[in-house]
Amino acid sequence: MLDKVRAAIKEYSMLEEGEAVLCCLSGGADSVTLLLCLYELGYKVSAVHVNHHLRGEESDRDESFCRELCKRLGVSFEAVDADVTGYCREKGCSVELGARELRYRIFGSSPIERIATAHTLSDSLETALFNLSRGTAAKGLCGIPPVRGRFVRPLIKCTREEIEKFLSEREQSFVTDSTNLSDDYTRNRVRHSIVPALKSINPDAEHAFMRMSEALRADDEYLCAGAEALLAGAEIPGGYSLGKLSESPQPLLSRAVVRLLTGKGVPYDYARVSEICSLIRSGSGRMSLSGDVFAFASGGAFRIASPAVPETGEIHVSGDCEFSLCGKTVSIKISGNKSDDDKIHRMFTYIALDYDKIKGELVVRTRRSGDYIRLNGRGCGKSIKKLFNESIPLELRESTLLLCDSEGVAAVEGLGLAERCAVDSRTARVLRFGIKYD
Repeated sequence: MLDKVRAAIKEYSMLEEGEAVLCCLSGGADSVTLLLCLYELGYKVSAVHVNHHLRGEESDRDESFCRELCKRLGVSFEAVDADVTGYCREKGCSVELGARELRYRIFGSSPIERIATAHTLSDSLETALFNLSRGTAAKGLCGIPPVRGRFVRPLIKCTREEIEKFLSEREQSFVTDSTNLSDDYTRNRVRHSIVPALKSINPDAEHAFMRMSEALRADDEYLCAGAEALLAGAEIPGGYSLGKLSESPQPLLSRAVVRLLTGKGVPYDYARVSEICSLIRSGSGRMSLSGDVFAFASGGAFRIASPAVPETGEIHVSGDCEFSLCGKTVSIKISGNKSDDDKIHRMFTYIALDYDKIKGELVVRTRRSGDYIRLNGRGCGKSIKKLFNESIPLELRESTLLLCDSEGVAAVEGLGLAERCAVDSRTARVLRFGIKYD
């Protein structure tokens, strides 16, 4: 048993020799075995126990057992109380999920870099079966990863039978969580019914699963690396090239989508990932993901973002000025010579208009219902709504700026100016409508 744990630690680079490690100790057979193995292998082990206070005296019994065990071994011990009931009421989640989230929050608050949990090969098989029952991709069939960030699983190649034998040989007692005996929980039904059925077919089902999961994990890691390379190659200003993404094989595209969703903290499942892949391949549209986060496909680019929210009001301008609106710096400059660029700031993108063709007061604002423009060089007029549908990404439309006068829209950020305001051979004064993106 110790040799198997030592080999797993080395294979997955879990711990350096003699490194400090925090053992998550529930008092059950698995966690007691983990503590003893780390202790006997010479690691600087300390232990933490989370008391969920869900089972009355039994919960307090577990804490006392863990405290006495650590005292006998001379291992530093800490017990932490967790208000699972209150947390689940606040979050609206199940007791099972709430207890897990609180445990990992407590574990993660430790200053010790490496945190060891007592997940076993048997747990990994049960997890894969549970994922299979809900529908899963290859990653879900890999079971529990040996290492995830700061968390390491030294017992990940050990079965429950091996653990019970290990404790029996040392005459080491442990506590049993009474809820583990009930089939009210899905994982217990998997453990009590499905796993025994598998082992009746193949008594070595757990090790057969381990071989499969290792092969699947290697394949998945390779494909995930390919997805990262795909994203790196498809990156463009403000998003990713729809052309490059849509041409990629589905195994790479789906993993690239998962990577983007994870980076934004957006929950997902198989159906959601498939929908986003279809959106990318279609080349246009948007999809609500979570809260105010959307997936956008437009203008040759794919983005996961929140739509820009325009600032309220509008800016009335006269003469040279500079101001901020919708997260951009706007510049208005009037020059007496249309070829004089000496004073034009190169960080701005400008649209040049004939200032003497402007009618009335100038206003910079976002679009309104009924806005219309006859763009210079287009030969026809269109509503701003239609132009935006044709040319402006969906998430940018509400923050795209318009320069307007008393006759309507004179210029549109990113699209150009009205034909009526075009600079020609008779132009005496040029107005430059400039945008700098902050």
